[in-house]
Amino acid sequence: MQEQLADTSEQLVRFPSGGQPVYLLEGQLHLPPDQYAEAGYPGVILCHPQPASSSMDDPLVRRLAADLATAGLATLRFNFRGVGHSQGQQSDGRLEPLDLAGAMEYLLRQPGVDPEKLAMIGHAFGGLMALTYAEHDPRVRLVVAISPPTFRIAPGLGAFERPRLFVTGEYDEVSPRHKLEPWIAQLRGARHLSVISGARHLMSGHEALASSAIVKYVTRWAATPGV
Repeated sequence: MQEQLADTSEQLVRFPSGGQPVYLLEGQLHLPPDQYAEAGYPGVILCHPQPASSSMDDPLVRRLAADLATAGLATLRFNFRGVGHSQGQQSDGRLEPLDLAGAMEYLLRQPGVDPEKLAMIGHAFGGLMALTYAEHDPRVRLVVAISPPTFRIAPGLGAFERPRLFVTGEYDEVSPRHKLEPWIAQLRGARHLSVISGARHLMSGHEALASSAIVKYVTRWAATPGV
């Protein structure tokens, strides 16, 4: 686990989900060093893998939150409904996009967050949820989908034309490159694929390499006007 750097801040937060009934969700808000405050922060919401076996403490999600904050982005990682201390029951993707709606509204209320530079990054199940939500909310200007399970890719998923980065492991058994590439190829607009050498589906032991590739892409996007 990467140590929290002294010049970034991290705080436990609670916020309501979207929809009815409303559930109170738990998250961790990571804010960048003070030198980034005057210019404003791009904002990123991080979505964890399968709720039945993971949480916002997924090693890659934690690593990304810390690295993105260090790079000057305000980052919110959170537990989907029914995970950890988040209220509600898991729904295998049917209602979890409502949790993302709540996370989006919460992040937008934070002082200094730039509403024109909002991204979602999801790992595995979280990648599917980020793509699903972003289709209906144009305020999400960038999506990074890490190892989205190919057997759950439905027609139209990811078909919006805002920038998308897809990431998979060289030996990913759930999101293999040879199945991802044909799907990505038929999408329109800006989209890219990054393959993490030696990694499997959950990126165990390759968190630093995966985070470095993603942070490089996201910070370049954040610095590009009008994207």
